[in-house]
Amino acid sequence: MSNTLLTPSIIANEALMQLVSNLTMANLVHRDYSKEFVKVGDTITVRKPAKFVAKNFTGTTSVQDITEGSVAVKMDRYRDITVAVTSKQLTLDIKDFSEQVVKPAMTAIAQAVDTDLITVGIEKAGKTASVSGTPVIDDIASVGKALDIAKAPRQDRRLVLPPTILYKYNTLDNFAKQCYKGDSQALKESEIGRVYTCDTFMSQNCPENQSATPGTATAYKVTGTADATQFTVSDGSAATGTIKEGDQLIVNGYLYTVTEDLTLVSGAGTLKVDQNLPATISTAVSAKLIKKAHALGFHRNGLALVTRQLELPMGAAKAAIASADGLAVRVVFDYDASTKTDKISFDIIYGIKELDPNLLVDFS
Repeated sequence: MSNTLLTPSIIANEALMQLVSNLTMANLVHRDYSKEFVKVGDTITVRKPAKFVAKNFTGTTSVQDITEGSVAVKMDRYRDITVAVTSKQLTLDIKDFSEQVVKPAMTAIAQAVDTDLITVGIEKAGKTASVSGTPVIDDIASVGKALDIAKAPRQDRRLVLPPTILYKYNTLDNFAKQCYKGDSQALKESEIGRVYTCDTFMSQNCPENQSATPGTATAYKVTGTADATQFTVSDGSAATGTIKEGDQLIVNGYLYTVTEDLTLVSGAGTLKVDQNLPATISTAVSAKLIKKAHALGFHRNGLALVTRQLELPMGAAKAAIASADGLAVRVVFDYDASTKTDKISFDIIYGIKELDPNLLVDFS
């Protein structure tokens, strides 16, 4: 027997629950959230974690102001999934509807959020550490060393590894001995344990070249048009350099995977990628090329996820927002009269900002 028609509020709350349960990186970085409503492109000023100087006590105290500092964050990451639904689907039990529609949609959005966070962290990292050709446990220790040199507190250090880097090390006896899991603080199945001062996790969303044989181009710049799924390449490192399907590149904090082989002509060409550009790039910018797997070591205060609530649309009678734990999901019902199709839109807005590049380590 079918239930009463599912409402935007019911679906929004289910969507939020599914989103929270699928996030990894978002639970590891500095978070800033409020219930104010924003539009795409708004700039939010957020506070940085406070810093103090431990002074010598010589008989009287020296009062220090709480100078947290601030940083501007543009709310320019707007992720949307819109699906066509039938009236029959809208009369399903919420559990069944969640399995069919909500869970897959929120899994995709969660992957996008986690990918964006890792990508920005790697692009803005002020420190590097190297993965040896023949893995040795000292490689991972070098991530902790880089954070030690940056004077990062040992509490709230994290290391997020892609599968290929993880499996270089987890067969080493010393790695297994170093790992130990916490108690109820474990972050779902992704937690590996604490290794050389870092709480360590696995993520399939880390940048990693997907091509069997990466292209020969070692540097190039790109421009592009908003919503296009391609870049115009210029200033290639070789006049006839190649870019292969599966190669990855980071541009302005977004990770792209190449979908078609390209041989540059006089260092230029049209590069097709897997997702649409969020904004027009009119002045050529350098792409960070991903030739191998990259992991990210960081302290929580090195990277921020800033979230706000999207405004409820004035023209949509059926819409709702669910918010909790610093996240907000908007659900909007719509009807396309031209195709006589009901649609449900799930969307979320957020911004990402590096707070201290020296607390970010690109491990590759």
